[in-house]
Amino acid sequence: MRNYLKGFTAVAALCAGFAQVAEAKDYKVAVIRWEPNDIYFNGVALGQQQEAKRIQTETGDTITFNVFGANDAGDQLNALQAQVDRGVDGVLLTPWRGEAMRAIVQQLNEAGVPVVTSNAWVPGVPQTFVAFDNETAGRLGGEALVKRLDTLRGEGWRKDGGVFIELRCIITASFDIARHKGYRSALDPIAAEYPGVKIVEQEAGCDGGKASKAVNDIISREGPDKILGVASIDGTMGVGGAVPAFKAQDLLFPIDNPKHIPIATIDGTVPEFQSMARGEIDHISVQPATGEGTITMRLLYDLMSGKPLPTEANILLPGETPLWAPVKVSQPDAIKGPWYQTQAYSVPGVANYDDPRNWANEMAVVTTGKMPDFGK
Repeated sequence: MRNYLKGFTAVAALCAGFAQVAEAKDYKVAVIRWEPNDIYFNGVALGQQQEAKRIQTETGDTITFNVFGANDAGDQLNALQAQVDRGVDGVLLTPWRGEAMRAIVQQLNEAGVPVVTSNAWVPGVPQTFVAFDNETAGRLGGEALVKRLDTLRGEGWRKDGGVFIELRCIITASFDIARHKGYRSALDPIAAEYPGVKIVEQEAGCDGGKASKAVNDIISREGPDKILGVASIDGTMGVGGAVPAFKAQDLLFPIDNPKHIPIATIDGTVPEFQSMARGEIDHISVQPATGEGTITMRLLYDLMSGKPLPTEANILLPGETPLWAPVKVSQPDAIKGPWYQTQAYSVPGVANYDDPRNWANEMAVVTTGKMPDFGK
């Protein structure tokens, strides 16, 4: 009887194993993102791929990604519609312009296809949204600019007056609006108290070349000795726009020189860290790309597989202690669905530019086998 039971148990376990394999599912996921060479969204993709591998190891389920990237709302819409027509189980969407995706996201909702948006939401339609705290990121950058000027020049710069340049990406995008609000929460009170201080905004489409031209034009109009600092909504416009413009105008002074013009950026890419190592930029609010990718894929899988969405208490797995923790869950009026919010952090501050836990450094190690070169 004992041998019979052992044999029965072994057969039952084997059958259960076969059943688990048989029940494993392949989910087809449409990924619509910004252009393929965008460093930040390559980091998001890495996080999504890593989470998909974890899911496969844990459940046997596989994720097949069909990725399209473009910095054009029409191209994104056409690509998503083509994938929807072929059939998808879920969508990971980073819209170039959220308002352009309203109709198709509503169509997906009506068809029961889950959509997880990130970086910028689609207004007016149900979705699950993932992004870091953009407003805090801007506030950290604005406060850092003020602190750097106080350190370099003393508080007298306020009375002397001058111009802060704010480089904006897309003024209608939710992430841009929030970062702008954060920057201005630190800068506007100073401009209100000291009439000689003003803030000049320029939309440059997250484009380094356009940002460089804008900075050069503002320098020519306001005067080189009037530029106080640069608040860039992203990393590209700071490193690829403000820095080369300052070089061209002989305004790129050493980091500890009182004439140094501080620059704050938001993203946390390798080019930003390298620029910081050279003493060109002063503060980076890190937007955790791999974290955003991990959480978007985790949530989409739960939705596709019929599981309830996680709470703040269980969105991170045991042993996960990232720099961008905790993940907060809220339901703001502007979004028709939950917002899973990762946290912004400062470099320098919470971490240094060469910290291997920064997402861009992690991605460099995964893709090249080594840390980036921070040689000065």
